[in-house]
Amino acid sequence: MSLISSVKAKVAEARERRPFLDHVVRMVEHYGTVKGNALAGAVTYFAFLSFFPILALAFAIFGQVAKVYDNAQDTLVDAANSVLPGLVGGENGVSLDTLQAAAPGIFSVGILLTLYSGLGWLSGMREALVAVFEEPPREQPSFVMGKARDILALLSLGSVLILSVVVSGVTTKLITPILDFLGLGAGLEPLLWVVALALGLGANSVLFFAFFRLLATPEIPTRSLWSGALLGAVAFEVLKQLSTFLLKITSSSDAFQAFGIALILLVWINYFSRVVVYAAAWAYTSAEARAAREARTVAEQTVEGPRIDLAAAASVVRPAGPAASSTSPKAAFVAGAASTLGLLALLRRRR
Repeated sequence: MSLISSVKAKVAEARERRPFLDHVVRMVEHYGTVKGNALAGAVTYFAFLSFFPILALAFAIFGQVAKVYDNAQDTLVDAANSVLPGLVGGENGVSLDTLQAAAPGIFSVGILLTLYSGLGWLSGMREALVAVFEEPPREQPSFVMGKARDILALLSLGSVLILSVVVSGVTTKLITPILDFLGLGAGLEPLLWVVALALGLGANSVLFFAFFRLLATPEIPTRSLWSGALLGAVAFEVLKQLSTFLLKITSSSDAFQAFGIALILLVWINYFSRVVVYAAAWAYTSAEARAAREARTVAEQTVEGPRIDLAAAASVVRPAGPAASSTSPKAAFVAGAASTLGLLALLRRRR
């Protein structure tokens, strides 16, 4: 036995003993089958072009909300930095003053134009998820209905992100004074870190699940979708920590000085897109999802019984005119065959 055959045999044996390993292999294989890197690359292109219009539009809207709620823009900054740490403000991020100064012009330039340029990302992400979930082709909506659907999806995803930041911030602010009052603030700092991490993973899981449900219509059990969303949330949290480290070590490089935050953003969007595609592939290759697909395949391949035209059979059995007596043996044979086929079809339908 060759070395390659031996390795394949050992891998197959390990996959049989460890379902988790088998799931990982299936995910990677499906990712390669649907050309996940190419899908992520297409999403990156549209997302990078759409990111700054969406960010400017968000600041324009929150600038109006800030007239009623003073901390509205602070919440938006926290939400943006929760996606990519250091994105807005700080030493290397996008200038907050620049965004605030440019935001009112969004309304004068035209909100529809901004939305049109900013919705390409959602369209690209939808195409990627449809490919990963292998959804059957369906009738595409009109241009107006398609853009309206994208706007609703964008508002929903943005609301989930903002709500997760608000919940995380409020929870942290409530826990900190309680621990200080009990004299446990210094000793239970690791607890705060665990709570913040748990809240972040929960919020990210909801965000990924919203991606799957709002941008695609996968015929996959909900449990499988949540499993993929959790995997995406964990990978997303790791990606955020790596991006923070990357910003620190590249801030003094010549390339960063030339391109600024845009270079980091481009790389980050690509890896985030890959995380989404991998998470969708994990959901698609789960045991529950595979069992559901096999059940649908068996149901679709069930052969229906033959359809018998009883009226035509009756006309053959009882022909009109004098020829009826001469064709009676043939008519009897046809009548018996028709009755047998009809009985078989009835029994098969009852099963």
